[in-house]
Amino acid sequence: MNEIWTNRLIAGTKAWTDVPEIRRAGAITSEQYKTITGDEGIGK
Repeated sequence: MNEIWTNRLIAGTKAWTDVPEIRRAGAITSEQYKTITGDEGIGK
C-alpha cells in the first residue's frame, strides 16, 4: 500500500496531507517529496 501512495504523490493525484498517518513513514521521505514536487509541504 505504501507503494500505491508513493505513486499517487509522484503523479500529483494526491497531496501529502491526503496520505494516512500509518502510510507516511513507508511512503516517501521528506527529501524524496521535495525532489519530486519542489514543495516542502511534507511534515506540515
